[in-house]
Amino acid sequence: MLKEFRKTLAKVLHLRSIIGYNSLVYALKKTPLIGKILPDRLYSTTFLKVIYWIFHVIREVFALFFSKMAGLGSVYLASLSITMLYGSVKMLGGMSKQYAFGMFALLFFLIYAFLGIVLNTKIFEKTTEKDYLVFMIRMNAKKLNMTLFGYDLFRMFLGYLLTGLIPALLGVPVWCWLGIPVLAVFIKLFAAGFLAFRYKLKSRRHKPLHGTPAGDMLKVFLICLPIPLVFFMVVGGYYVPVKYLFMISAAMILAGIWGLFELVTSGHNLHRKALHDGVIIERETVRAEKARVKSFKRIKVNGTVKGNKKGFEFLNALFVKRHFKMLMLKPIVCTGLILALIAFIIGGVIYDYYTTAGYEGCLKMVLTNLRNLFLFKGFEDPLGQNEVDSAFLFFRYAVQDHLLAFFIPISIFDNTYKSTQAMYINCDNSLMTFSFFKKPDKIIKLFDIRLKQLICVNLLPAMAMAIGCNLILFATGGQEYPFHYLINFVVIGCMSISFTMYWLSIYYLFQPYTKTASVKGGAYNAAFMAFGFLMSIIAWISVKSQILAVIMLVFTVTFVFFIRKLVLKKAPKTWRVKG
Repeated sequence: MLKEFRKTLAKVLHLRSIIGYNSLVYALKKTPLIGKILPDRLYSTTFLKVIYWIFHVIREVFALFFSKMAGLGSVYLASLSITMLYGSVKMLGGMSKQYAFGMFALLFFLIYAFLGIVLNTKIFEKTTEKDYLVFMIRMNAKKLNMTLFGYDLFRMFLGYLLTGLIPALLGVPVWCWLGIPVLAVFIKLFAAGFLAFRYKLKSRRHKPLHGTPAGDMLKVFLICLPIPLVFFMVVGGYYVPVKYLFMISAAMILAGIWGLFELVTSGHNLHRKALHDGVIIERETVRAEKARVKSFKRIKVNGTVKGNKKGFEFLNALFVKRHFKMLMLKPIVCTGLILALIAFIIGGVIYDYYTTAGYEGCLKMVLTNLRNLFLFKGFEDPLGQNEVDSAFLFFRYAVQDHLLAFFIPISIFDNTYKSTQAMYINCDNSLMTFSFFKKPDKIIKLFDIRLKQLICVNLLPAMAMAIGCNLILFATGGQEYPFHYLINFVVIGCMSISFTMYWLSIYYLFQPYTKTASVKGGAYNAAFMAFGFLMSIIAWISVKSQILAVIMLVFTVTFVFFIRKLVLKKAPKTWRVKG
């Protein structure tokens, strides 16, 4: 049995490596400029395949340690924080800190694993290697699924066991160190067995296994349920005794045994049918389709354009008029949330000052700082009520030296991806069939019009973030040099422009959307991953804001100039309809 397991796993991992390597080469060959240089023999180069295999193994090891350490490590850090908090106020009731840490770790792990059951069970996930092995070379679907599931269980057990070594060496009870990995295995077995049991019932009734609105609402409720309970427990100084946690763990172990029984008794045909239906993929596709339909319901069909606009300007104005909700809802909501958060913090500061200094003292503080704000000075505390602490100094350091980290929230608030998707589905999909629409001068003209429009849209939340940065500077001593406040607007604005430019150019250079609005094309995915990796590195770089302003201005101007030239040259060939 072990030999069969090893052979099946080796086939899957080898095939996964080949698919990954071929996808990478295909993506590179579809990339503008680079693709023409690379020869076709890259697909069969043994040396490069060996290098990719090494990186593939490293990625598997990295996924094993990083994902498990990140999850369970967060549980241990939260447990350590609560233990220290309870110990400082003497609420442990005679328990040792090591025993209390084990108790909190088990509690938080049960919550963490509970969320994992709801969000991440993929035994029936339809992947490329499963599709090939089961439906092309007729491998036993149950054996394949169980092999991969067993491999995932082993990785999870080993990852959790190694993550708990440090707490174990520091005196955490052995039942916590060894018990959590074992408990995780049984919880995963229960989740997979429940999915198999549910699919059995659905298949007997000939119903597809996909989510319903009621089921999605129930999941949201179950995910959010533990959060307020834990919050009130910590605030009140309570804890769940270990004996009750052991009872819950025992129940989960029994449920895991039942899950294992369901998996073992499910036949080959059930696994094959589940893979054929693409259970996980089907659920994601249904959600994506519902989201797409919901988004396109916001289109105003009878929108009209006022004025004397003609040609592409009229086309873009009509598009904006009819898709105003889709284009503006996210930026307006994000801007409103940022400004509401700023207002909430300011209101909290004013109220705190009012409770300690009274009405007159609070009014004096507000009027003094309104004057300072208009004179570009810093915050003044006339009555000396507040003291500058380490948190204030940290935030000041962040907005002075780490503005590059704002690439992360800018990427979240950016609406270019949804906008290009709507452009393709409701406009370009039809116009691409006309030859005049794909002429270089026409493409670049429409590109420029859309770029200006999207920059204006995405600058709303970016400017709100810049206001927040300047208020942090104001509250921690004011600007260090003239135009310091202005520089923050320039830096964050340039980031937003560069981000918009990047995603719009990716749409024109790769055109990843199919007729169903799904993303197709390895080159697009490769560009997405490369950009995400680059941003994750850049976000940690420390640069003074005045130096960064010059860099961002030069970079943004150069980037816009270069990308426009690239779109003008390559887009007539790459901007096309895909099946």
